[in-house]
Amino acid sequence: MSALEVAGVLRRYFALLYVALFCMVALFWPQVTIRGGAAWGFALAASAAYAGLYLALAALPCLLLSLLPRRLAYRQPLLAGAAVVGGSLVLLAMYADYRLYALYQYHFNGFVWNLLTTPGGVAALGATASTEVTVAIQVSAIVLANLAAMWGLHRYRQLGWQFPARPAVIAGFVLGGLLATEEVVFAYSVHTGQEELLAAADAIPFHMRTSSKTLFQKLGVERRALQSLRLAGGDVVYPGTAIDSSHLKPTNVIVLVAESFRWDLLDPEITPNLWKFSQRATRYENHYSGGNRTRMGLFSLFYGVYAPYWYSFEKQRTAPVLMNVLREHDYQIAAHTSQSFDYPELRHTVFSGVPEANLQEIRTGEPWQRDIRNIDDLSRKIDQRDPRRPFFGFMFFESTHAPYNFPEDQALRSDYLRDMNYIDLDLRNNIGGIHNRYINAAHHIDAQVGRLLEHLEKTGMLEKTVLLFTGDHGEEFMEKGRWGHGHGNTFPEEQVRVPLVLWRPGVAPAVVTHRTSHLQVAPTLLAALGVDQPARSYSSAEPLDRELPYFVFGEYNYMGIDDGQHKITFPFTGSDYFRYSVFDENDNPVERGARDSIVAGATPLLDEVTRESRRFVR
Repeated sequence: MSALEVAGVLRRYFALLYVALFCMVALFWPQVTIRGGAAWGFALAASAAYAGLYLALAALPCLLLSLLPRRLAYRQPLLAGAAVVGGSLVLLAMYADYRLYALYQYHFNGFVWNLLTTPGGVAALGATASTEVTVAIQVSAIVLANLAAMWGLHRYRQLGWQFPARPAVIAGFVLGGLLATEEVVFAYSVHTGQEELLAAADAIPFHMRTSSKTLFQKLGVERRALQSLRLAGGDVVYPGTAIDSSHLKPTNVIVLVAESFRWDLLDPEITPNLWKFSQRATRYENHYSGGNRTRMGLFSLFYGVYAPYWYSFEKQRTAPVLMNVLREHDYQIAAHTSQSFDYPELRHTVFSGVPEANLQEIRTGEPWQRDIRNIDDLSRKIDQRDPRRPFFGFMFFESTHAPYNFPEDQALRSDYLRDMNYIDLDLRNNIGGIHNRYINAAHHIDAQVGRLLEHLEKTGMLEKTVLLFTGDHGEEFMEKGRWGHGHGNTFPEEQVRVPLVLWRPGVAPAVVTHRTSHLQVAPTLLAALGVDQPARSYSSAEPLDRELPYFVFGEYNYMGIDDGQHKITFPFTGSDYFRYSVFDENDNPVERGARDSIVAGATPLLDEVTRESRRFVR
């Protein structure tokens, strides 16, 4: 085949690839909010422009190889192979991003990169064997489709439209100009707060998110968008004052946390052991996590400070006051997880400075099996402890993390979805069966908690121990239109409300109905141990007996404030264009006009939270 024919085949292949890439972008349109003709026009133009950019990336290996001498043997197969490899990789990247966005409402970003590169991160997704098989089949199908297209174009190279070189070059310049125009419009929208266009841009995977504040200022374009916000970055000065624990009462402490465990799982049928125990302890009926992801949920539980601090604290390996006090008083520490101490990064935060010998992570076997083994080992360590020294135990249960794992012969709900294949998961029609899996997993965790409680009772240790059970965050089952947790800039009730059962020896049983937060747990535990220092000197909240005037939630990029009537959310890392979103008490979004009025009225509250989010750094 002549070099001219090779070039013709490659042009036709890349023309087909462009159509496929545009169609891939179009798959994202139903996943985002596109309102109005301007927003739809922008979405169409951006889709066409970015399909051209993805095409250029796919063609790059082929273009580089085209520089090889024409007389070189195997030059033509190399060019065709490079085109297929480039096209396959770009399509696979877009397909992966689409699946990610359809399930979790975010594109490939820094969080996903952290997930892929941190030990234990990928395992934390909980993908099933059927999911992995389906992914392998679909990856193979995309590669084979590219190979088939290249073979067909080569085999029938004399048939059909030949797509001459001149139109191809012109199309390239047009798409390049369209991309430049789209990025200017996007940057202008960021500068002037054109939220409809910015929302439409969420449909574009791997969007460059161009901004040009300086240029528009020089051109005299008024900045109508809100300023960007970066909270809690800097050198950590936590707790900022010396902690006086000289009056500490060396009481044992055990903290039990279950993954994605929302409040309504505390139920006489689903969790009979926990329910029975809660009748003897203090049950907090309206308790909330400090975030809708594990990082922020556990961070708020142990530190009592807002989510933005996580980044600086993790980077500088800052341990919480609670753990520092326990270590100073020679507590025997046994921290267990059925997930990993690397993801989320508990080794660098909550348990920073704790010797590795005191950290047990079980990563092999089914999650329900890991939970059983960890409770066995924690019970054994309790028996083998030095009774002259106080003991701290921690257990992080994994069974209630998707895909919700449990021993099938002990299922509480028989009508559950047998196979959780994330790739072809039909959420609308199968959400009931998925929820039943979750209930079965919670029932299994309850059995393990019951075993531990029984062991503590038999050994007499319970009467010498402060013990609590809670969830790191909640889980949503399409009540507000989503499945799972940690979606976008929202903090629905189902994702942040969790149970809290607190046992303190000698404290009468009680039911607390006022709203409480994870941020109040560490001050409460320290007070129970005899640390009488004001809680606000080392945290952002008072103990659990005080009712907070508002709640603060956080995830990786967004934080939210709940004043009892509305939830106001905004980005705090500076990685996203800044805007406030407002939701009513039922988590419905508030329209822009009413939103602006609510935000204006909440200015003192927003300023107070911002100040508190900078108090422990400089």
